[in-house]
Amino acid sequence: MALAWLLWDLARDGDLVLAGLAHLNHGIRGADADGDEAFTADLARRLGVEFARAAVDVPALAAARRVSLEVAGRDERRRFLAGAAARLGASRVATAHTRDDQAETVMLRVLRGAGLRGLAGIPPVRGVFVRPLLDCTRDALQGWLRARGESWREDVTNREPGTPRNRLRLEVLPSLRGAFNPALDAALARLADIVGVEDQYLEEQTARLLPDVVEVADSGVRVDLAALAQLPEALARRVARRALETADPGRTYGIEEADALRAAAAGPGRIGSVGRLRMERNGSVVVLTDRASAARPAEAFSYPLTVPGVCPVPEAGVTVEACTPRPAGPRLDPPGADEVQVDASAVGTRLVVRSRRPGDRIRPLGLGGRKKLQDLFVDRKVPCIERDRVPILVDARGRIVWVAGHVLGEEFRVTRDTNAVVALKLRRF
Repeated sequence: MALAWLLWDLARDGDLVLAGLAHLNHGIRGADADGDEAFTADLARRLGVEFARAAVDVPALAAARRVSLEVAGRDERRRFLAGAAARLGASRVATAHTRDDQAETVMLRVLRGAGLRGLAGIPPVRGVFVRPLLDCTRDALQGWLRARGESWREDVTNREPGTPRNRLRLEVLPSLRGAFNPALDAALARLADIVGVEDQYLEEQTARLLPDVVEVADSGVRVDLAALAQLPEALARRVARRALETADPGRTYGIEEADALRAAAAGPGRIGSVGRLRMERNGSVVVLTDRASAARPAEAFSYPLTVPGVCPVPEAGVTVEACTPRPAGPRLDPPGADEVQVDASAVGTRLVVRSRRPGDRIRPLGLGGRKKLQDLFVDRKVPCIERDRVPILVDARGRIVWVAGHVLGEEFRVTRDTNAVVALKLRRF
């Protein structure tokens, strides 16, 4: 109520536009919550602004998601308020968090062993949300409303000591104020301010270093372990956390999970998991993928490819091209991993582009002998999730000509006796 009147005063003075008030009924307190909604609707009418309202069954959502009422309610409020802002044409959503709320939040996070990000408390600005009353106390705001002749409503559940926050508010903080520091709330708010500035600096350093350590690839989020190991621990934790959140943007990861990634990456196991992510280490790189998608096998594929011709392979996100044969001669440019030249007479005019199959073997160029494709992929540190998507080119006799992007078959190499060559090219979508 205090926030609404303060914003209305600023709007009246031309400092901002008050687009409206928004109220979400959580479906917890029955008639009492309905009274809150009616009270807020009347305030919107008095202020002459739009009123956005909605109702959700937070207890049912909390049960379905297996989270607390507090978490489910917070998530629904954020979703509702962001949507209300969009409908009302507002660029910001102001919420009335006070210094008391900040003190409670910081103390709860101290008790839970939070890091700097947690101890920074409630940020003044996060996305479209702004909290202009973080430096104000509840008592001061209530006194201001009384002087103005305005009333407010109290959420009766705030007096029930059943939740950690309420117990902290009703029992723990009053005891600490009496025994240690009457200005405890101000001290906790100052701690949040100090930590917030330092956290922001470290986040800026993390963002600067992130591209050197973390890469987003088709196979997943790749973490360079050698580069990660060179970082100071404070930054290594943050980079690890950002890697996890890049691979799983729908979830916030903390210190424990960042440390779990660092420990698992340095441990003896090659495959593990962190949160909802699958972690596979290949040499000095860890690849993070969603465990659900990683569990789904890639679709097998097989397509004909004439010479010359082009073959799209949607399962792999590539196109394979066999160019028109041309006389053998010195190359003007060196070949890359995605292009090879083969003896035209050896390769013939009909190829097949397919996924790998059990028992596949190849005679790798220059290595001598035959090698299982499985062993080849392990040696070349190809992540498991990528192996079924690598295009394998075989000739009419079923011999592997090229493991596209990796190895050429010995039988198809260009020699001094080669009269004509065919260029094979891999193009990524």
